[in-house]
Amino acid sequence: MNRDAIFQHIDENQKEHVENIQRWVRQKSVSWDNLGVRECAEVVAQSYQNLGCQEVEIIEGRYHPGVWAFYDAGAPVTVHNYCMFDTRTVRPQEWPGDPWSGELDARGPYPKVLIGRGAMGAKGPYVAFLNALESIIAVEGTLPVNIMFLAEGEEIMGSPSYPDFVARYRDRLETVAASYCLSSSQGANGRVGIGLGLKGMVVLELTVSGSRWGQGPKATIHSSAASLVDSPPFRLAQALATLTDADGRGCKVKGLEEVMSYRKPLGPEERELLETLAQTFSGKDWRDVLPLGGAANIDELNGGSEGMDPLVNFLYGPTFNIAGLRSGFLGPQTSTIPYIVPHEATASLDIRMVVELTPEEIIANVRRHLDAHGFEDVDIEIFSATSHHQTPVDHPYVQGVRQTLSEWQVETTIWPIEAGGGPWTVVPNAFGVPCLRGGVVGGGSRAGEEYIVIEGDGKVAGLAEVEKCHVDLLYAFARRAEALAETS
Repeated sequence: MNRDAIFQHIDENQKEHVENIQRWVRQKSVSWDNLGVRECAEVVAQSYQNLGCQEVEIIEGRYHPGVWAFYDAGAPVTVHNYCMFDTRTVRPQEWPGDPWSGELDARGPYPKVLIGRGAMGAKGPYVAFLNALESIIAVEGTLPVNIMFLAEGEEIMGSPSYPDFVARYRDRLETVAASYCLSSSQGANGRVGIGLGLKGMVVLELTVSGSRWGQGPKATIHSSAASLVDSPPFRLAQALATLTDADGRGCKVKGLEEVMSYRKPLGPEERELLETLAQTFSGKDWRDVLPLGGAANIDELNGGSEGMDPLVNFLYGPTFNIAGLRSGFLGPQTSTIPYIVPHEATASLDIRMVVELTPEEIIANVRRHLDAHGFEDVDIEIFSATSHHQTPVDHPYVQGVRQTLSEWQVETTIWPIEAGGGPWTVVPNAFGVPCLRGGVVGGGSRAGEEYIVIEGDGKVAGLAEVEKCHVDLLYAFARRAEALAETS
């Protein structure tokens, strides 16, 4: 590797690299709002073509398309690379300007940031990775590994199509050595997070409709006629009430009750990582450390608030949560009408677990429970169905990331598992390979007015440093992967 020449190329092409991020950010791609996702898939496909991928294909998903691409470097090692190109919706009150502008400005301690929805979550960090790949190819003529790119436009929806995408390319993906998803994860204090795993995640929509139930209106009617028909929202409320204890806690679904108190047995390496995390946050209230909105937002924690218990419960404890309820009149400025009998009602249910139950078993248990309680008419739509996955901290690939960041004189925070879930576990579980997440310098803000840092403050790296970090990490991975292949 001609490291100096690659780094020089990165420095000399920063204007074009920023424009690459702007191109992605300026293309709207809000999956839940069906806003611009297909057009964004075309932008993603063009980026892979510009990189020199020999195969590029836009593939149809359940709601929105994904993109498959393959860069064949003729290398001995192949990796899978995940990309999400959809974004959260926009709340106009959070944006003083155009949320799709991709404009450059100063924010806080940073002399230059790039502003726009998706700038940090997750278009900007991903395009920084592509910029690094482009720079390697410009100097070396190829990459140190082959890359199978599999991108989706439904992550915010729960990635309902991603397992199908993986199944579609199963014969190709069987050759991968790892799911390589390194991305910017640097906090304002300069520390870089490395995630070694994710919980399993099941996201369901439970819907009661007058047409399926047969006792409510098939189309919404005026509430003056409510004396003549039954209410689908009340029907849904009754079904939901059977899922938990009377106080709304726990879980009464047969087959899931016992796992609500289950915690995965922790090995010495995992416990050591947890103790290190606890020491890192020593003296702080867990309500201010974990994503709870602070002590002012939460009075008490389930399972207690002392010692490491909140951390263990957060990372390994199961969730059984209603994320949203919607039906009929949704309030002022929602373009919905009051004084109606809605024809349907929907609840969004999300379940996260670190257990050996498969997503299919969890969903089947919910279905059997509803049927056994007389709610056969409740429709279940599946948005996410993924199992948990963890990569051991002593895995050579993880050690390669840690060593590279140490050489960069960057401190790391290692999470043995993360409380989130999602599509990053699909390929590792399907093919028995490790998953690398986070581990790259660079940061920004996802809250409110979203931005990615272009010029850093000495703690958080700027874009050029992010791309150079990607270069070092990719070559470090390639060296270790080749060494492992030779000894296996």
